[in-house]
Amino acid sequence: MRTAAHAGSKLMSSWLLFLAVSLISTGNIKASTLHASDKAEARGLSVKAASGSIPPGGVTMVDIAAPDEWPDARVTEVRFLGRPFPVYRTGRNHWFAIVGAGLKVKPGRHSITVKWRRGHASDLTVSALYIKRKKYPEEHLKVSRKMVDFPPKILKRVLADQKAVKDACNRVGREKYWQGPFIWPVKSKVLSPFGLRRFFNGQPRSPHSGVDLRARDGVPIKAPNNGRVALARECYLSGNTVVIDHGGGLFTLYAHLSKVKVRPGQMVKKGDVIGLAGSTGRATGPHLHWGVSLMGMRIDPQQFMALSEKHFSNL
Repeated sequence: MRTAAHAGSKLMSSWLLFLAVSLISTGNIKASTLHASDKAEARGLSVKAASGSIPPGGVTMVDIAAPDEWPDARVTEVRFLGRPFPVYRTGRNHWFAIVGAGLKVKPGRHSITVKWRRGHASDLTVSALYIKRKKYPEEHLKVSRKMVDFPPKILKRVLADQKAVKDACNRVGREKYWQGPFIWPVKSKVLSPFGLRRFFNGQPRSPHSGVDLRARDGVPIKAPNNGRVALARECYLSGNTVVIDHGGGLFTLYAHLSKVKVRPGQMVKKGDVIGLAGSTGRATGPHLHWGVSLMGMRIDPQQFMALSEKHFSNL
């Protein structure tokens, strides 16, 4: 009996081993490539967000550092909210990435995943960045009826304008044009903040995707950092509009300009005049609508500028 039981036990062990190998080979179980010592090394990679939490529309910087004894370490990707964000090396074993959250992101705990390579690949996930709740204010405006109720021909143009701006902000390149802290395109008061829910003639519209800055007609508008002009277009709603590509999925947008002084494809430097403030398009008076887009998501320009001032000095 003992011999039969022993044989049965051995047969069962062999069967379980065969089953495990089969599952791994068919992809039903993911085989780990890390040994115990490798896992200890994975814990040695430091990943820190500048902010422990951000609101919808918020932005922060992720600092990544590898131990000095890892001269061959290389960070290949940073992912947040299911999308990759460009990562840049700042030193022998240091990297950074700028990550943000769109207005539609649900509050809660979210993960930052850093993929690195050191002879083999491994993922390190840090669940330390929270999206906190924030209630944005509302604003009710009275505008011309033609700026709210669009006939088919105008609607077609509005949709084409929106697509052109969206496409321009989605052309993500790996090259980084910007250097150091950003400057405000015009030194002025914020008239309407980011995230403001607007109602035109009582009809709700999408939340404000930028900030409105006070600017008299003809006031020079400056490029906040180095970049390439991705779009210069006359739009029905935003009037004379410019989009600057600063590299790595980071764009800035300027609307309602009275005059555009740049052309698509032109390289600009921080402080260059790109246009003059105005009230073209759907505007109740002269001002500058200024937006910031990161990897296709509109983020709060005021939060971005605060981050820039605090953390971009040596970048």
